[in-house]
Amino acid sequence: MRKLAADMKRASDEEEYERAARLRDDIKALERALEKQAVVLGDGTDCDVIALAEDQLEAAVQIFYVRGGRIRGQRGWVVEKVEETTTATLVEAFLGQFYGEGTSPDSGGIPREVLVPEFPPDAGAMTQWLSERRGGPVHLRVPQRGDKKTLAETVARNASQGLALHKLRRASDLTTRSKVGIGRE
Repeated sequence: MRKLAADMKRASDEEEYERAARLRDDIKALERALEKQAVVLGDGTDCDVIALAEDQLEAAVQIFYVRGGRIRGQRGWVVEKVEETTTATLVEAFLGQFYGEGTSPDSGGIPREVLVPEFPPDAGAMTQWLSERRGGPVHLRVPQRGDKKTLAETVARNASQGLALHKLRRASDLTTRSKVGIGRE
């Protein structure tokens, strides 16, 4: 991490800001990886923690897989909003798509508990559907306090950073494309 920090400073000093930003992101990824080694929920909980960050056009979804009280993996996506929607509707769409397709190998399947930022419009039907897919009871919860709320806030920060990074990359791509176009005239 010290080498990456030195490389990042050197890139910044040399005005290679995109390279510096990539190195900064690498440092943050390493820090997150180190955090994953810590026990985040002392009671040996198995749960998925889902958070969203959104603007008018896009939403970033972040999910942490907690097994045995430790973060065992994470995934993140940015999706375009094709119509105006609420957070509850986005949660419903994500749950249906993610758990409907089968969860990723590193997730360990559908856990007993799924923490969401907001309940989907028909939480009862979603809970029943998840329970059927799991073959056992599943509880949807919006964490209100304690370690689970703290972890949900961390996942939400990751989602916000994911959305910001996505927008930055997209803006950088557009700038690069416009420079290439200007150079051909």
